[in-house]
Amino acid sequence: MLRGIDTAASGMIALQRRQEALTNNLANIETPGYKKVDTTLRSFPEVLLERIHDSGNGNGSNPTGFSLVGSLQQGVYAQENISSFAQGDLVTTDNPLDVAIDDRALAGQNGQKPGAFFAVMTGAGEVRYTRNGRFTVDEAGQLRTTEGYTVLNPNGQPVRTSAELAGGDVSISADGEIILYPDDLSRRTVLDRIGLVLIQNPNDLIKDGNGLFKLEGGGNPPPLLTELPAGVQLRHKMIEKSNVDPTMTMTNMMENVRIYEANQKVLQAYDKSLELLNSIGRV
Repeated sequence: MLRGIDTAASGMIALQRRQEALTNNLANIETPGYKKVDTTLRSFPEVLLERIHDSGNGNGSNPTGFSLVGSLQQGVYAQENISSFAQGDLVTTDNPLDVAIDDRALAGQNGQKPGAFFAVMTGAGEVRYTRNGRFTVDEAGQLRTTEGYTVLNPNGQPVRTSAELAGGDVSISADGEIILYPDDLSRRTVLDRIGLVLIQNPNDLIKDGNGLFKLEGGGNPPPLLTELPAGVQLRHKMIEKSNVDPTMTMTNMMENVRIYEANQKVLQAYDKSLELLNSIGRV
């Protein structure tokens, strides 16, 4: 009986973690560049039950003393949360500092599709990667993310910009060049380029909060691209929406709740059975 309680409880814990991931996906549906998280559920190893000291019918027909009773399932657990790096929809914002990565035409290798990311530097001086191209300019003319992280150029240095960027008369080319006064030939100035990296296997990345990713295990960072490969380009005045499907997410959340309630009823049934056994013992 206690084995059944453990099995139902493990299922409820796994479903709770899956529900938390689904809720977080839904909460970030409007976050630019957000990548949804899928929770992988796995079953615990199946075990075999045997009866020991079993001599058969008493005539020595079972000299080993063991007989197979059957197999036992031990429930499920949430193995890991895996980010989906599918391209989100690109939407026009008309914000002069918004830029989206479009790598849908990027060719895959050996069944694995690489992904392009912006390279940014945190306040601790660590390089992280993001798909959120909603940038701003601070008082010093520094190009930053909305969270305040410094955007890097192809040389791994902060993007060289100007306070005049805040005026909005700026263009960002398909290869990341930041052009001030693009329509005024007398003042047209190429300030710098936005740096990107190409992650051959995006599944090597893990979330680091605020839409940032880092390499799992602190592996060697990929080099920043001096030239964008075929199939990768930047889209000015656009952002990449999250790749969360709200309809599918809501459906999965409702399904999750129903399965959780089923496990809950199993626990309640076991609880009533144990209560009856205790009452019998008191009599």
